[in-house]
Amino acid sequence: MRFWDWFDGISDNLGFRANTFRTMLLHLDNFDGPITIVETGCMRAVENWGDGCSTLIFDQYVSARNDGSNVKSVDINQRAVDVCKSLVTDKVDVICDDSVHFLYQFVQEARAENLSVPLFYLDSFDLNWTYWQPSAVHHLKELAAIVGFLKPETLVVVDDCMRSCRYVESEEGLKVTAPKIGGKGLLVAEFANSVNAELVFSEYQAGWKNFGV
Repeated sequence: MRFWDWFDGISDNLGFRANTFRTMLLHLDNFDGPITIVETGCMRAVENWGDGCSTLIFDQYVSARNDGSNVKSVDINQRAVDVCKSLVTDKVDVICDDSVHFLYQFVQEARAENLSVPLFYLDSFDLNWTYWQPSAVHHLKELAAIVGFLKPETLVVVDDCMRSCRYVESEEGLKVTAPKIGGKGLLVAEFANSVNAELVFSEYQAGWKNFGV
């Protein structure tokens, strides 16, 4: 597929996201079309590769499939939505809404229409690495909105969740824990671990399948 020539040409721009984006897209290649990719948090500027430009990548991918596949992207910021709409094709439906509300409604429609959704890409609510809790809680809410819809093969990816260490109290004093998924995905990771979901990758982005719920 010609998409891969395009992706190879821009992959260096993705930096530490390059490997995990490639894994996501190879995962999508396993599904016969048409498919729907669902993204929370849309691209906000031209070639702002530091944000990942996921909407653009997904647009290029479904356009190259040429089988009726599409992207649903949601963002609460109308300005971001307007910018994104100007940068992508009609294969991408960009909606202005709270992502949790959107996802809850989307899964009802997806069930009714029997849509194939092999990828949920969760990247809304900008992260403050010092005060990570609001973003992490929001992403857990996003997962709660879709978890009953997920199939074993559905890949759920969260951006901005680089592994980090913590200090914990012990009888010997403070100890440093082994690195764990942090940032936006910290609470999603704890839930995933509780239900024995399969961790597919964990770098700057983390992805899981088989939530088993």
